[in-house]
Amino acid sequence: MSTPVDVPLYIVVGRSEDCDLQVSDASVSGRHAKLSWRGQHILIEDLGSANGTFVDGRKVQRAEVRPGAEVTLGNATLSWSHPKLKVFLRRGARGDTLVGVRIPGRRFICGSCGSRGIMPEGFTRGQLKCGKCGVELQVGPPSRTRSVLGVSMGLIAVAGLVVAGVWLWQDETTSSGIRRAAERLGLGGATEEQGGPATSPQERSIRARIAPRVVAAIDPTNPITRNEAVRLASEDEGPYRVEQVARIWSSVRERWRYVNDPRGDEFFSTASETLSNATAEGHLAGDCDDFAIVLSAMIESIGGEARIVMLDGDQGGHAYAEACIHQEPQEVASRLSQHYRRNWDHYLGDEGISNIHFRSSPDCPVWLNLDWNARVPGGPYGRELWAVSIYPDGRTETLAPSVGDAGDTTVPNASAAP
Repeated sequence: MSTPVDVPLYIVVGRSEDCDLQVSDASVSGRHAKLSWRGQHILIEDLGSANGTFVDGRKVQRAEVRPGAEVTLGNATLSWSHPKLKVFLRRGARGDTLVGVRIPGRRFICGSCGSRGIMPEGFTRGQLKCGKCGVELQVGPPSRTRSVLGVSMGLIAVAGLVVAGVWLWQDETTSSGIRRAAERLGLGGATEEQGGPATSPQERSIRARIAPRVVAAIDPTNPITRNEAVRLASEDEGPYRVEQVARIWSSVRERWRYVNDPRGDEFFSTASETLSNATAEGHLAGDCDDFAIVLSAMIESIGGEARIVMLDGDQGGHAYAEACIHQEPQEVASRLSQHYRRNWDHYLGDEGISNIHFRSSPDCPVWLNLDWNARVPGGPYGRELWAVSIYPDGRTETLAPSVGDAGDTTVPNASAAP
């Protein structure tokens, strides 16, 4: 077996080379601050630094923050997307994250990063390392629950596997007891088809409250949605391609008029409703999530892949769509540049496209940003505190939040808990 992976209990940040996260800024002390998990929050402690530690502009000695908060060490802003924080951030979800397994096929899902794998032939108990994130998984329940693994777990898709050997539910010895425990953790409805257990509190909440309503609003097979998308995409006929995405985005964005939801409520209009409610001048209306739903539904209706990203940012809650393009980023940027040179766009004007902003994942090299606030497909992201995607099939995924730097053209598609 592979040697265990050290998942840190805390992170020391500073200028010194022996720090877990080194920040090369003259205003940062050698050992400036320490970050450790406290429930669902991170405790940040100043270690006697010369220039202080600040949270949201307020100087602190100790403070609880959530990942994504504005933390400044001296004059340097803490980058939550830094690779050295990746494993540490995952740890925050481990207390309520299961690793599920279905007995047929010996498959498992890593509750730390969501990746899937197959257990080695004949392997039934011991340490198993996730090949994607490196977390050690303890396989095999305590002896008094062993019978449950053989009888009940194959039916409810939750086995006696937990991240790093932390045994949850040791007092639950029946399948109904395990289901009750799952419900207490907010995981009762999570199935493998829905993407496995949620990896952040935000994803868990969105999956329960928002995702079903958003999915119901994405109606690519509705004739109104399909006909409008086909009409636009036919100007670049052929298989699904980025030029068709650009046609749809530019048409919808130019015609869009922003209108708020009712006070105290979140309303998700179906794509076909929004399109059918166009004014005599052809204007469409709704808020940011309605805009994202229309784009996602129209892209799906012409054979594309789309998802909606829900987030909390500098201006509060927000939503936007991303479209999957199965090409290399350089080619996508080049084709968009050529498209807008040939087809003048109201928001782009006479400017050209030199790069694109996107996420990537193992099954999609370019998740192209289609944010309402972006001026063209692939425009810059805003700064995000957390981000969760909703797929048309109901799956959800915790994403690495964008730092909002216009010079950074990519955002890692990590499943770290924000």
